[in-house]
Amino acid sequence: MRRLLPVLILLLAAACSRPGSYEVFKHADGSGDYSFDLEFADTLQACDISFYTAIDRPLLQDTLVSFPLKVVWRAPSGRYFSETVYYPADSVRVRYRSGLVPSEAGVWTLSVSIDPEPRGLRGLGVICSER
Repeated sequence: MRRLLPVLILLLAAACSRPGSYEVFKHADGSGDYSFDLEFADTLQACDISFYTAIDRPLLQDTLVSFPLKVVWRAPSGRYFSETVYYPADSVRVRYRSGLVPSEAGVWTLSVSIDPEPRGLRGLGVICSER
């Protein structure tokens, strides 16, 4: 029994560890604005960030090739970074950043604005996977 106890403690500790990825989807509300809180506890841990969405195909404009996402990252300290990237309209999931390493530990806010929001867009999701 004494030999089994350390093994059980190790298994229990492994079961309590943080998951290797985080995923959340926000349904469209017509505003085109989406906000996600991402916690980065370790400034040495790299992760991949992907966006995913669903667009009703019958409503998708035939000429829509991509649509802009205005992305704003706000650090726990209040500092921010913004950029515009383009989401291919025929893709369900798109890698946004590969090997991202946060400069600060804590909860970061990832805000995305889609203007104009494509017809038939059901919402936007984000996936953060540790490497």
